[in-house]
Amino acid sequence: MKEVAQHTISLYLNKTEKYLNEKLIPFWATKAVESKYGGFQTNYDRDGNRTDVTEKSFLAQCRCIFTISHAMRLGFIWSGGKEALKQGLDFLLKYYHDKKFDGYYWIVEEDGRVKDDNKIIYGHSFLIYGLAEYALLTGDEAIKKEAVRMFDFLQEKVADNEYGGFFEHFDRQVNLKKSHKDVPVHKSLDVHMHLMEAFTTLYELTREERHKKALMEIIELIFDKMVDQDTGTGISMFTQDWQPIANVELDTVWGRDRFDENGKGTDITSYGHNIELAWLYLHALDILDIPRENHLHRVLPIFEHTYLNGMDWKYGGIYVEGKKKGAVTEPTKEFWQQAEGMVGFLDAYQLTGDKKYFDAFKNIHDFVFNKMINWEQGDWFALLDEDGTIIWDYMGTSWKVFYHTVRGTCLVVKKLKQLIKNQ
Repeated sequence: MKEVAQHTISLYLNKTEKYLNEKLIPFWATKAVESKYGGFQTNYDRDGNRTDVTEKSFLAQCRCIFTISHAMRLGFIWSGGKEALKQGLDFLLKYYHDKKFDGYYWIVEEDGRVKDDNKIIYGHSFLIYGLAEYALLTGDEAIKKEAVRMFDFLQEKVADNEYGGFFEHFDRQVNLKKSHKDVPVHKSLDVHMHLMEAFTTLYELTREERHKKALMEIIELIFDKMVDQDTGTGISMFTQDWQPIANVELDTVWGRDRFDENGKGTDITSYGHNIELAWLYLHALDILDIPRENHLHRVLPIFEHTYLNGMDWKYGGIYVEGKKKGAVTEPTKEFWQQAEGMVGFLDAYQLTGDKKYFDAFKNIHDFVFNKMINWEQGDWFALLDEDGTIIWDYMGTSWKVFYHTVRGTCLVVKKLKQLIKNQ
């Protein structure tokens, strides 16, 4: 197959690295730390001004800790990063950790007063992810110990010992809660995928056999129960015993997904989650010392389906979602799918040498740099219409933090450098 010219790769590398170091990281390095109360604050409008929202989500704190640690571990300069991480961890451990029933609260006020005391496992996956990444960066044994302890908490309190996988919604006393109206208990690809990345980083940190075992078990569960075998696409939501159900808006919301009254049918798949799953799985194989080439049968169908169905070759970018076999159903372009798509298609090109996957990367990259980045500030607009018209213009919320944009851009730089080195 014909290789992509090195000067083309260098062009995209230079553009991405300059943007990352001069715009994206500096924006958040100056704004993420809450100087008055501690912790992180990510609620900013399109002009970089704080919004009226003052609460702090558990998810935002954990993702900030992970992302700053990850960027620094990859060698990028984050001004004041060590100090930011230290105060963020202090705030997290002081105000979110439930000393009585264990686990971590879902939302606190800006000064640390508890606002929502539920225990949501989506957030706990990012807790382990963030703590493990920080411990890898710093060698902090106390934080490593807490990451391991919370892994044990999930195994003891949250794991489903009957059907496998993990339950997701609990009250303060760690009693299982209903998810939504007529959905008493559910399991989701989203949560299990993020537990996979958390267990990957935890195993990278500890190299303990039980963490390796848990990682391999959740990988097999995902590909056995949560990926459609015919199309290689992810299925969003399930009953306890793994029967696919409509993807509904949950009582405890952590994002801005659009749902109608009946949810989204089981034939709908997320292009962003699919390609994110593919590259996260490849990274897990690297940490497990398993050759990527041994598992092409799992990732190539995902890359191909996303390439053929999820890409907008007219306006650029990757769509939100569509039918597993059929048309796009949500033609808007959300920020996080673009970040995951760029990383995933670079992995696809590196793995296969097929230039079409680098073309898909270029397509998304051009769309992001021409339409999605708010160049006056540095981060990305949250949601665009199909043609690039801005729909949601804020820079951050308690749920839209810089995890996807910074992690994705850092990994694009890393992978482009690796392509140049390999050539």
